[in-house]
Amino acid sequence: MLRSLVRVFIDDGTFCPGFQFTAGGQLDPRVTALFRAALEAKVPHNYFALWMMTPARELSWTRPVDRLDETSRLVRVLQAP
Repeated sequence: MLRSLVRVFIDDGTFCPGFQFTAGGQLDPRVTALFRAALEAKVPHNYFALWMMTPARELSWTRPVDRLDETSRLVRVLQAP
């Protein structure tokens, strides 16, 4: 499970962004799939968390976290050069 958990490292602290959890407290499989693709692309945890929360031109200036129903598309955007 730890390899599936997005963590943000700030100074000596480690934080787990809430966007990766469902309302029931489980890991959201859509975020887990995206994070797995990010790790394969060698994207650091902190950058992935920032990417999830930042409006993207490729997504009509919406945030990836708001488009989780389009996981396949988000993987393509994440892996684009």
